[in-house]
Amino acid sequence: MSTLLALDTTQIILICLIAVLLIAYPILMFTKNKKENQRITEQTNSLKRGDKILTTSGVYGKIIDIKLEGNSKQITIETGSGNYKSYMTIDAYAIYSVIKDEVPVAKDITKTSEKEAAKPEAKSEEAEKTEAEKAVEENTEEKPKSKPKSKKSENKKA
Repeated sequence: MSTLLALDTTQIILICLIAVLLIAYPILMFTKNKKENQRITEQTNSLKRGDKILTTSGVYGKIIDIKLEGNSKQITIETGSGNYKSYMTIDAYAIYSVIKDEVPVAKDITKTSEKEAAKPEAKSEEAEKTEAEKAVEENTEEKPKSKPKSKKSENKKA
């Protein structure tokens, strides 16, 4: 009891904070893992033939066959195209994501980007023309100066 009385209030708050963190951290990790496991289970249960997938190792493919062997679900996928097709059998939990067939249509940005790119060029060309015109005007306004005679030429005349 004497040791508790000897502790300062900041020390007591610090000890309580550490205790709360030690209790809260495993709880938060458990709920995060539970959500992730639930997502993976839903994904593996919703797999069907013809789905396009991405594996955890980065292989893209299309599901050809689904087999249940014991407690595991084995999936045969087709990768490649044309003469370069290959088939792989993987575990259902090796699937990272199912690729949706719906691809959002991107805006045609080439026309707008060409217009935007042309604007600065036009401005810079105008700026170059005005600078060139200024230089021409300065050259025409200035009268050519006569070269100063050197001392040697003056000595020869004298």
